[in-house]
Order: sequence, then C-alpha cells, then structure tokens
Amino acid sequence: MNFQNEINVITKEVIAEMEKVPFMNRTNEDRLSAIGNIYFLYSNGNLKYIGQRQAIGIKTRLDQHLFGKSYSVNENNVQNGTVSKWNMVSKELEKGNEITFKTVLIKPDNLRTTIELELIAHFNPEWNIQGK
Repeated sequence: MNFQNEINVITKEVIAEMEKVPFMNRTNEDRLSAIGNIYFLYSNGNLKYIGQRQAIGIKTRLDQHLFGKSYSVNENNVQNGTVSKWNMVSKELEKGNEITFKTVLIKPDNLRTTIELELIAHFNPEWNIQGK
C-alpha cells in the first residue's frame, strides 16, 4: 500500500493552515493558550524549528524550548529525553531577535510524527538539522 499521495495532501493542508495561524509571542500567557500537536519556532519571523508533541504535552515542551525549563533530566540532572532548543533560542535572544511560535493541531494525533517529518523535509529548518 502506498499512502504518500494522501500524506502529501495532508501536508499541503497543514502548510496552508500554518500560514493562516497568527504568530504567538514568547510569553507564558501565549504558551499556556497554545493548542496543537505540531509547533513551529521562529526568530524574527524566520522559521527555525519544527517539533511535535502530544497535544496534552505541548505546553511543557514549549516551556522547555522558549524558557529553558527542562523537565527531561533525571535525578542526577542528566539529560534523559529530547534536548530542547533553549540554547539556540537564548542565542537569538542575546542578539536581540524576537522569538515567536505557531501551533497546529493534527487529527488524528498518531499522524503528527509523519506530518512533522514531511514538514521538516519541506521547509528544512536550520535547527532541525542534526548536529546544529
């Protein structure tokens, strides 16, 4: 079975939706009001990173990326999960750049990983490249 055509259609729909969604600011208020399971991080309006998380965990994940609050360390303070982009975000903030984000909700939720990978391949954001 080949589902690539259906995935392509869904990805195009997500891109259209993403372009319509307004930017949210790097504030706790906007982070707490975020709804979605795929998120996009921007610096001065330039897409830098695409990530995904179950919708119930997106606020925590945005907290890690936007404010450097890591919930992914063990009792010895050793990283035990996905590394956040806080180091990249903080460098952008030091330069005086504005960090914003967008979120979209993919249904059903189990499609989010596939769509995230398609979006990364389409946009090729700088921070999604391994080793950066």
